[in-house]
Amino acid sequence: MDDYERVPVGDWSDVTEHLRELAGDGEASESDEGIEITVGNATFLVTRDGRVSAEMPLHDFEDGEVEVLYFDHDRGAVRVEDGDRSYEFRAPA
Repeated sequence: MDDYERVPVGDWSDVTEHLRELAGDGEASESDEGIEITVGNATFLVTRDGRVSAEMPLHDFEDGEVEVLYFDHDRGAVRVEDGDRSYEFRAPA
């Protein structure tokens, strides 16, 4: 994962900055609980306690104990690695 920038969920200001950049012309909505971005018909939510959920037309993803996110802004992607599971959200073009 050389092209990804590692961002711990505990570094909340970095998480929100990266997600706002990933949202681009989409929407970013932040609350006391977390931040959700909407790009086209896809959403990606991260809460301060490490819950991640994503919804796209053909699939969805949820994980409750994420400690680190990996961002690749050149590809418009954020990756979740959790033991044997991994998921990549790519902002629709």
